[in-house]
Amino acid sequence: MDIFNNPDIMNILVMVIIGSISGALAARIMSGDSFGFVINAILGIAGAVLGGFIFNALNIATPGAGIVNIVQETFGVSLPQNIVGSIVSATLGAIVILWLTRIFRGRKK
Repeated sequence: MDIFNNPDIMNILVMVIIGSISGALAARIMSGDSFGFVINAILGIAGAVLGGFIFNALNIATPGAGIVNIVQETFGVSLPQNIVGSIVSATLGAIVILWLTRIFRGRKK
């Protein structure tokens, strides 16, 4: 069995990669440090769910399209909008999760 020809495995692999990138970005933005690959991936995947909900509620179909256009015009690099949009959405969702976690942890003290 060739795992790279299995769409389910590829979807999971892409989800973990985007989740880990998004979780790492959110962790660095919110705390200045990373949490490690596994926690970053879990945070990013959860952020993707929340970010997708937020962007759907705001009727924003392609977050990150502006970023793709800027990169393409500035550097001449063509990026796939769906990957960039997924990273933007997941990162913003993960930032919201970290922000809410910080609020609730602060109230317990």
